[in-house]
Amino acid sequence: MHWVLERANQKRQEKLAAELAVMKPLPPTRLSEYDELTCTVGSASTIRVKKVGYSVPARLIGQELKVEVYERELKLYTGRELLLVLPRHCGDRGVVLDYRHVIEHLLRKPGAFERYRYREQLFPSRLFREAYDHLVAKHGQRSGTVEYLRLLKLASEVGESEVELMLVDYLSPPYPAWSVELFRRSLQPEARPCMELAELEPECRSYDSLLSVEPEVAYVR
Repeated sequence: MHWVLERANQKRQEKLAAELAVMKPLPPTRLSEYDELTCTVGSASTIRVKKVGYSVPARLIGQELKVEVYERELKLYTGRELLLVLPRHCGDRGVVLDYRHVIEHLLRKPGAFERYRYREQLFPSRLFREAYDHLVAKHGQRSGTVEYLRLLKLASEVGESEVELMLVDYLSPPYPAWSVELFRRSLQPEARPCMELAELEPECRSYDSLLSVEPEVAYVR
């Protein structure tokens, strides 16, 4: 089969020679492994990188960040300080939202939840959506929303899987009453106070008094 390749390439030799004649040598320095961008964090606590939105901690709203765009991840910097490493979305559209980045901000302004542009991504799973509907039906829109945000806050502290295990039990027949505070007490029990032991401080002066006593001498006749 080697002769087949040589025969096919014979017709391309003239074009190859023309290309080689104008080609320049490769640069001596290694090409960069990433693209570098500058992004400003928007009011929804997101940045846009190559048409994809990514959430960042709400405390960065309004700040300008340097972003190194690698094949599989993004590295976010403010100045020279590395702030965050995010997995890169494989598509060229959409938003990648992590509720852990915005939960503190939403808890301070719970009314913003209903108007939040990416609200649907604040339901990590079907169980969380069912929990939200249950809380709103029980407590009303505003109070139910606040309670749901507290549930997300708990999930950010102990893990989604731990909270979901609790939800499975309480959102199934016979539907026992529950609250986020009940979950918190179960998943984050308060540590029992440790008994403080009094520190033993030896009193050395009593030993000095023993040394100062004149020894008794017994005389034997």
